[in-house]
Amino acid sequence: MAGVLEGLYYRAQIVVASSILIALVCLPLWALTSAIDLEKVLMLFAYLTAHQSGYLVGAYAGAGTHHDP
Repeated sequence: MAGVLEGLYYRAQIVVASSILIALVCLPLWALTSAIDLEKVLMLFAYLTAHQSGYLVGAYAGAGTHHDP
């Protein structure tokens, strides 16, 4: 849902920044609670894929509302 809202109101730089933020939050938390294994890395890729595809849906839906200065 956050990706769709980002796509409606912001540009691609925001989705890059928020994707980096997701990775920087998830990896240390998983490393502190237990070992990082392949399953957790694949889960991170799934989170990032869902987030970025949500951005694409929002950008497509809001394509007519972006106004460049």
